[in-house]
Amino acid sequence: MRWIAGALSSILLAASCVGPGGAQNRMFLEEAEKEYLAGRYSQAAGHYEAFLADNPGHPEGAKIRLMAGKCHLGAGRPDLAIAAFDKSLAGQPPAGVRVEALFRRSVAYRLAGQADAALEGFRAVGAAPEADRVVTSDEFRYEWAQAFFRAGEWKAGQAQLAAVSPNGPYAEKARSRLGLTAFTVQVGSFGTEAQARSAAARVPGGAVRPVPAESPRYAVTAGSFARYDDADREAERLRRLGYRDAFVIP
Repeated sequence: MRWIAGALSSILLAASCVGPGGAQNRMFLEEAEKEYLAGRYSQAAGHYEAFLADNPGHPEGAKIRLMAGKCHLGAGRPDLAIAAFDKSLAGQPPAGVRVEALFRRSVAYRLAGQADAALEGFRAVGAAPEADRVVTSDEFRYEWAQAFFRAGEWKAGQAQLAAVSPNGPYAEKARSRLGLTAFTVQVGSFGTEAQARSAAARVPGGAVRPVPAESPRYAVTAGSFARYDDADREAERLRRLGYRDAFVIP
């Protein structure tokens, strides 16, 4: 979050120092910053893009397009995110911006179902100098693992998950996916096995899966699928049956 605030501040500073006449409609960036930090990603993306439309040659254009892409990603629009990251990369950005745009675009590719493109992007990020990476090692490994899984490369994905810090912010997500060799649908998580088994008995095809953790956790899952699309359809079916929190793992 500190990096986000710093990046936004540098963009706003540059917008106020463009030269005679300055940047037009600088308030779009100010609004975008507020909306991004408040999680209103669609509105933030619109304001970033409105500023760029008025200032197409802005010297911080690559950073602003990166932020627009992150907003589209946060709003669940991977196709628009990919387009924004492409434009950011085309602007020959500084190394740090370039590597983050590559990383975020890889996440968007994975969400859009383009696993091969995602893996290619993650490999490029992995080959970049450590000093140019803005994302943490744990976030990088976790997201790379998800792309491996979408491509059906379970062993490679599990190797990345195993390297995620057991005490970091991605630890819980990583633990809940360790050991999986197929897609499944999780409909709940409980602190005792008895609670989990009671819930699983009410779920069509329900099963209980212990989740490695400092405090015991038991996930209730349904089905085993070789393809993500099949698991996604099952998750949608379960949501229609009233299991509103059903989602595909890994």
